[in-house]
Amino acid sequence: MRILSQAVLPAVLLGLCAPALADEKIDCGYPLNNSERTYCAEKALDQANEDLTAAYERALEKMTEVDTSLPEHLKGSPNALKAAQEAWTDFRDKDCTAYSFPFRGGTRGNELYRNCMIVMTMQRIDDLNAMVEDYGG
Repeated sequence: MRILSQAVLPAVLLGLCAPALADEKIDCGYPLNNSERTYCAEKALDQANEDLTAAYERALEKMTEVDTSLPEHLKGSPNALKAAQEAWTDFRDKDCTAYSFPFRGGTRGNELYRNCMIVMTMQRIDDLNAMVEDYGG
């Protein structure tokens, strides 16, 4: 059993490293096949989600800052933003599911879903950044 484990381990490690090595060769400006398109879309969605988190944190920070200068009866912007973000996230997920629903289970459905998620996330980032700007950010 130990001999088998030693023989299998390099293959497993190579399998884990292969995607990382392959990633370096993918040109997301010109993906050649479904696998590359999927990889690039996932990469774009991950980046959009990171940017969304940063934009949300900036907006929350700005709302918290604004809240401190308001009279007690006008406070609550950070909580309102948190609730709005939760509602927006739920809406985005459901809207993209509806958009891609007729093609679910196939490559096209996954592609439509991811693309919808990317576009809506980028729009939300713009909205959050505009909110910060509106409040003197």
